[in-house]
This record gives sequence, structure tokens and C-alpha cells, in this order.
Amino acid sequence: MRSVAMHVKAVIFDWAGTLVDFGSLAPLLSMKRVFEEAGVTVSENDIRAGMGLGKLDHIKAVGLGTGAAKAWAENHDGRPFDERDAILLHERFREVSRQTAAERGKLIGGVLTACRALRNRDILIGTTTGYTRDIMERVIAVARAQGFEAEAVVCADDVPECRPSPLAIYHAMVSLGVYPASSVVKVDDTVPGLMEGKAAGAWTVGISETGNEMGLGEDAFIALPARERHDLANAAAKRLADAGADYVIGSVAEIANIVDDINERLADGERPELLEYEPEAA
Repeated sequence: MRSVAMHVKAVIFDWAGTLVDFGSLAPLLSMKRVFEEAGVTVSENDIRAGMGLGKLDHIKAVGLGTGAAKAWAENHDGRPFDERDAILLHERFREVSRQTAAERGKLIGGVLTACRALRNRDILIGTTTGYTRDIMERVIAVARAQGFEAEAVVCADDVPECRPSPLAIYHAMVSLGVYPASSVVKVDDTVPGLMEGKAAGAWTVGISETGNEMGLGEDAFIALPARERHDLANAAAKRLADAGADYVIGSVAEIANIVDDINERLADGERPELLEYEPEAA
């Protein structure tokens, strides 16, 4: 059988903080609101710590966190936060996010140019997200109106288990018709999103400036003094690198050069590290 040189066949992006919603503010604002409606104030840091998870799992993580768990019991007659509460908050989160995520659906600068560069290299574009399909339908429409469309969009409720499980990546690969995972690049601004890629055996690229680790809207980011912006971006990049990202870039605008480098490494026989993922026991 004739040997065919390995090359990147698909790039699979996250959405909020990576393609749209500079600073990944929509999920933050929506989650903060639904907890406040339930009488519990949660900090931005507590919410951002679980960003990238499927939103039901994210709500569970926030609700069971030290600060929120104590406040929840105090405001609910001593009753601890439980699965039923998470499900009810998730339903409310979906209602709020359908509006908030669409309002924050502006494409991040450089996305369209980067996607053109990928398609010029015959690379397919897929996406995964912690949002459910009902939220994403509106975000997809807003993005399409700005000129962006992916060949595959996998939502949290399209798979039995969301991030950091690799199932959404596998789903996207099947939809795109690409394999093996070493020919796929996962681009994400969150640690669970990067873990999703690593568990699938894909190359992983962290986004340090436009997403969750920086956590600032575009205007606030631009307004920072240059030195402070540089220091915060470096700290964000280090957190993503420490989480195992193969590369870290400021924004999606830089992805084409990364793909070119990965192609060289693939041609030299290199493959990404596979992180073995063990699902939680039922």
C-alpha cells in the first residue's frame, strides 16, 4: 500500500472566547444571573474555574463549590445544593443564554481571515461547545450573518458526555469524515476544552487573550496599559501551557501559522500526546 504523508485535515474550534464573544462573557453573565435569582451570589473566579465544561456540569461544579454551597444552604433552609437544583438552574440558564449568547455573538477579530487561510489549505472547519443546541441555533445564525459557517457544529447535548470527554471531538470527526485524530487540531480558550482535544489524541492550541483565561471584554482588554496587558496575557498563556496545550496563541488570527508548523511535525513523524481519559463512575 502506498504511504500517504500525514497532514492536518480539520481544525475544530470552540465558540465563546475563541470564535465569538471576546472574553467569554455570555456564559459568565448568564450563570451569575441564574444563581443570583436563586438567592446565591457567586464570584467570577468560581464561574471561570469551570468554564469549558458542558453547562449542566459547569452549574454542578459552581453549586458544589465551597463558597456557593455554603450560601445555597443558608438561603435554602439548610438544604444542600443537589442534582435537582442543578437541573432546574440549567433549564433557566438555557432560557437566559438563548438571548445573552446571541447578543454576544460578534465574531472575534481575525476569525474570517483565519478560516479563509485554512480553507485555502483544504482544511475543514468544525466546532464543539459546552452550550446546548437550542442556545447555539441563535449563535450560529448570528455568526452566519457575519460570514462564518462551520462544516460541523457539535453541542453539549449531541453527545452522551461532554468535556473533558473526547466524544464531541469524535462526533465532529465523523461529521467531517476525517481521521486519524492526529490530523485534527483542537482550538480552545478553556482547560476542559483543551483536555477534550488531548483525550481524543488531537493537537491542542490554547487561546490566551480573547477568552476565559484573560476574561476581559474587547474594550477592557484594549484599554489596559501595554505592560499590564502583556503580563496578563503571559500569565494566561502559562496556565494553558501548564494544562498541556501543544501551542498557545493570542487569538484565532494566528492559527494558520500553527497549522503549517504542525504539518511539518507530522511530516517528520511526530504525533500529539494522547491523554487517557477515564469517565467518572456512574
